[in-house]
Amino acid sequence: MERGQKIMDKYIDTPWILRITALALAVLMFFSVRPNGTGNNVDTTTSGMKSEILQDIPVELRYDDSNFVVTGVPQTVNVKITGPIGIVITTQSGRNAKVVVNVKDKPSGEHVVKFIPEGFSDKLEVEVEPKTVKIMVEERITKDVKVEPEINENQLEDGKYVKSMTTEPQMVTVSGAKSAIESISYVKATVSADKGVNKTFDKTAGVKIFDRDLNILNVDVEPKTVKVKVEIGAYNRSVPLSINQKGKPARGYVVDSLTAKTKNVTIYGSKSDIDQIQQLSVEVDVTDIKKSSTYSGKIVKPTGVTSMSLDNTDVKVKVVKEEDADTSSIKEDDDDVAALPDEEEQQTKTFKNLNIRLSGLDVDKFNQEFISPKTGQVDVKVEGEKSKIDALSASDLSVYVDAAKISEGITELPIKVDGPAGITTSLSLANITMNFTEQTS
Repeated sequence: MERGQKIMDKYIDTPWILRITALALAVLMFFSVRPNGTGNNVDTTTSGMKSEILQDIPVELRYDDSNFVVTGVPQTVNVKITGPIGIVITTQSGRNAKVVVNVKDKPSGEHVVKFIPEGFSDKLEVEVEPKTVKIMVEERITKDVKVEPEINENQLEDGKYVKSMTTEPQMVTVSGAKSAIESISYVKATVSADKGVNKTFDKTAGVKIFDRDLNILNVDVEPKTVKVKVEIGAYNRSVPLSINQKGKPARGYVVDSLTAKTKNVTIYGSKSDIDQIQQLSVEVDVTDIKKSSTYSGKIVKPTGVTSMSLDNTDVKVKVVKEEDADTSSIKEDDDDVAALPDEEEQQTKTFKNLNIRLSGLDVDKFNQEFISPKTGQVDVKVEGEKSKIDALSASDLSVYVDAAKISEGITELPIKVDGPAGITTSLSLANITMNFTEQTS
């Protein structure tokens, strides 16, 4: 017995035995106090308590939404909970709790308010991260605004242009914070079309509200979409006539004057071809004539013109005897000149504040700002036969600038106007100055 005790004491006194024994006790103590469950957001103690950070807890905003608009409140926040392990785990998995921001009693203006946790067990210590938020309470106002339809004309078939665009309804109701409503500059309904569209079509488009810098405003719109009718026409311009004499009158006579009844003719075709044509030629055959009269002149159709509003026009030809050609005192018998048909009374009319359309602008690439005139509008004076002017409306006129090849920066563009055949137009302003900036993604 004594010998066995001595052997045992010898082993216990060995350093390696003591080290192994100490390690075993340490491991045993670690597992005896370590609770179940681990995680990056978890703090544990030997008392059965636990901390957990719950992420993306929804925030419920309570306010008088019929009279006010509240901005600055995040959609979610993080919440740290501490308490008994079982309750923490249940809360974490159930996620029935929420965080409330109550501003029903707050007047207009800027406020700092607390996040209020709701639906958490009273045995938990709850801490919202962050604890407060700075918000803005603004009066809600409502306003009716006119919708401006637009389309990228690069989508049209070559030789076609947008004759007119209308929306149904023409007005929409916007509601939102007073500051947002007062900053509205543009109300757009942008229509997309199949490449090469060549005929009138209807399409539904969403309504978007922009400020002067073309930032989309956070406002409510009713209705959210409108029906847009896009009337497509062949590209055209009105150009003056130039009369060319063909042949010579009878011996002893000379042509004293040639006067066309029609001053301008509308030509149709591709934009690139039509814009190069400055006038049309009218050929009048005066071969062997001896008497002043009205003759039919053929209008020569240039290359690139697909059609014209007229193919022929009456031309009043005045001839005199050769010996009288240089004598101003010689008067021609009124009976020698065949009277032209009575011309209808001419009339003028001015359409004020017509919107200037940006033809061909890539709205997905550029923001635009009107510099001069700031309104982006111009007056158009029209002249023509009284019956045509009386029947004319602003929608019959297309006022635009060619913005298909613009680049970033301040640009001056010539203003153009298209209208029905048989009328002449003049603008109160020849050019418009604009600033184009590329959109940032």
